[in-house]
Amino acid sequence: MDFGNLDFAVGGINPSGIIPKLFYVAKADIASWPIIEDDILAATATPLTIANMTGDFVMVSGKKFNRLYSTQGKGKITFEPTGEKDCVMYLNKANLSFPKLTDEIRAFAKASANGDYVYIIKHDGKYYVIGNPDYSVTASFSGDSGDAAGSAKGVTITLECPDLTPLPVYTGDLEISDGSIDCSTGVFTATAGA
Repeated sequence: MDFGNLDFAVGGINPSGIIPKLFYVAKADIASWPIIEDDILAATATPLTIANMTGDFVMVSGKKFNRLYSTQGKGKITFEPTGEKDCVMYLNKANLSFPKLTDEIRAFAKASANGDYVYIIKHDGKYYVIGNPDYSVTASFSGDSGDAAGSAKGVTITLECPDLTPLPVYTGDLEISDGSIDCSTGVFTATAGA
């Protein structure tokens, strides 16, 4: 496969950080996953097909993705290689920060300790997936009350998931409680009456 020139336009706009509202759902609420080309040697493989998911997350009836707030400037997504020679994959990671010790976030921490959730996080106009149909997301939640007036407090969330693709991008429709987001354009369409 020809990857072409891997150039970068010096001086161009190149924002850092993640958008403070991301999305999550229990893996069990996903009926079927979008596809991604994992065989980079396939005749049909292109950089777009091996780095981006095609199609939609099809949800179990009545289920949708939920929002999760993360304090801006306190969250990021990363990937790194994992595995041995001829078996190398990627470990996709996210660090998030929820600013308050609420009943809901503590209950979510309790459910996530041994549960499996899928996360979609927006960065630089694209929607990156932490989650995989074959591998579980490991989620660690740590709470902190803060120690002085104005000090940081809340819940730090660390996510990790093995994947064949470093931070796959989702380009389909994302169904949420009050509408849907076309992840290829970022356009939100509200549900009628919402």
